[in-house]
Order: sequence, then C-alpha cells, then structure tokens
Amino acid sequence: MASERIKEFIASSLWGKNLTAEQRRRVDNETSELVASAGQTVCHRGVRSEYWYGVVEGLVKVSNVSRSGRPTTLVGIPAGGWIGEGSVLKNEIRPYDVVALRDSRLALVPASTFHWLLSTSLPFNRFLIDQLNARLAQFVIRVEHSRSFHPDRHVAHCLAELFNTALYPGTATTLQISQEEIAFLAGVSRQLANRALRRLEDEKLLQVSYGSIRIINVEALRTFASNPED
Repeated sequence: MASERIKEFIASSLWGKNLTAEQRRRVDNETSELVASAGQTVCHRGVRSEYWYGVVEGLVKVSNVSRSGRPTTLVGIPAGGWIGEGSVLKNEIRPYDVVALRDSRLALVPASTFHWLLSTSLPFNRFLIDQLNARLAQFVIRVEHSRSFHPDRHVAHCLAELFNTALYPGTATTLQISQEEIAFLAGVSRQLANRALRRLEDEKLLQVSYGSIRIINVEALRTFASNPED
C-alpha cells in the first residue's frame, strides 16, 4: 500500500484528482514507493516495463547510450512529472535508462494497474492522450534545438521546458538544481553550461545561486531559447 506521501501525490496529480473513490483505493493499494540516491538507476534499458513512474521529489533524467558508448540525455523529469507511459502502454522492453540526478522519491504504478485505469477511467485516457502529445512535442523541439541552436539557447530551452504545465504542473520559479545537473539535462559540458548560465544571468532571465536557479521571467526565457540568432 502507498505511503501517505504517495497518496497525496497521486491525489494532487492531474489524473489522480479525477479518479472515483473505488479507482483511488485500488491505485493507493497497488502503488509502491522507491527512494533513489543520486546516480542510482531507477529502471534499466532492456528490461520489461513493469511500472509507470511518478517523480514525487527530486529530479531524474531519461537517457541512453549509443553503440559507440556516447551517453545522450533525452529529457529531465522534475518533481510532479510522470514518465514511462509509452513503454507500459505497448508492453515493450524499456528502450532507455531512468537515472536519479539527485536523491529522489518516486511512485511506482504497476503496469496492471495502469491498464486497468485505461479500461475503467475516461478522464485517465484523456490525461494520457494529452501527456503523450505533450511528450512528443517536447522531443521534437529538443531534437531541433540540439541540432540547430547555439548551446546558450539550448540550455535556456532545457530550463524552460521544466515549466511545461502539461507535463510538470506546479514547478516553482526557484529550481533546486545544480549547474552540473543542468549540463546533464542539456547534454553539454559543464563549461558550456556555466557559460550559458552567465549569459542568461546577464540577460536578466535568471539568477544563479549555489545549488539553485531562480527564473525571473519564464516567457522571456522561452523567447530567448526560440531565437536561433546570437
């Protein structure tokens, strides 16, 4: 059975608040909890997709490694986000790793519970369609940025996407995130991330402190990120 913290997390999620009392009881009874330390792999590439993951606290990244051994970060998931629905939906082998970038707490909804919700809850289906559409758009834009935009603007985009309300509702304007974590999320070196953050600070888009970044203007950050010019 889920802990009280996990129950509260589910109840406040975009999909959980629309469950019936019966559906909520089953989800609460069958959802488990995982506490992962920084650097720990939450789920491994190449294994069966047994859970749908919700990030209750902390920050995780979705990544894979090419045949040549080059790691690639696909996306970062802050607290409030859910990940892995595509693999669970298709009952497929997980095509990526999920790694905790910092100490994190996750809710694990079993695949059987996930599919039961699909068959019993219309609001859950509506949420899932919106989630998949938002995730697809996120990946398309991220690929475009990584190929066509200056690293400073790519770092800005990776920060701005943490405020995607469809995927990560309730993200605070002060992000508890280190410069090293930003480098991981953006797929750039720490030196490039530091340079980008200095520029963004000079542009008065954010304020950097030890272990955190305060976003001054999210919309201006998005505008900066979407401009291909330097």
